[in-house]
Amino acid sequence: MKSNEELRTKLETLCILRGDFTLASGKKSNYYYNGKAGMLSGKIKVNLARALLRLAEGIDFDVVGGPAVGAVPLVEHMSMISALEQNNAFDTFYVRSETKKHGTASSLYQAKKINGDDILTKDTKVLIVEDTLTTGGSIQVALNAVEELGAEVVGVLIVADRQDTDADWIRNKYNYRALFNVSDSGHLINTN
Repeated sequence: MKSNEELRTKLETLCILRGDFTLASGKKSNYYYNGKAGMLSGKIKVNLARALLRLAEGIDFDVVGGPAVGAVPLVEHMSMISALEQNNAFDTFYVRSETKKHGTASSLYQAKKINGDDILTKDTKVLIVEDTLTTGGSIQVALNAVEELGAEVVGVLIVADRQDTDADWIRNKYNYRALFNVSDSGHLINTN
């Protein structure tokens, strides 16, 4: 794909569903952005990762992650494309909304340094990524987990911003960038 416009068209075709939906925030909507349909599409995932890497240009970060499930394929694709095309491999992490009751009994899953230490430590520069933003409830869990460790959130990238004013706290507090805004009628709008 040569441009974000071509990506926008493909994502809108695959990901915007029409009907009556209840969002993760509990709000009602006559459309739903099913970002997973794009993130998991072999024809789109690479170009979506490239677009997010372009969006992140100028942000100095060490690791990339975000809330499960939305961020997981995005950050993994970004890391792979960055390693293969830019010779810049970076580690990733994700945060579940609930702590597991088995295994490590954790909600935070992260890569380890070669010496076995966690990648998320005090002063780690973190880029948070998410597929969709409505009120910011899902992303807040990831932000809290990262900041509680003393890591610095240096940027927040969103694929589709529904432009809900309840998420203004994210837009105002962080170095915030979105690939696309979503209109009230459920159409993706290129932000650049």
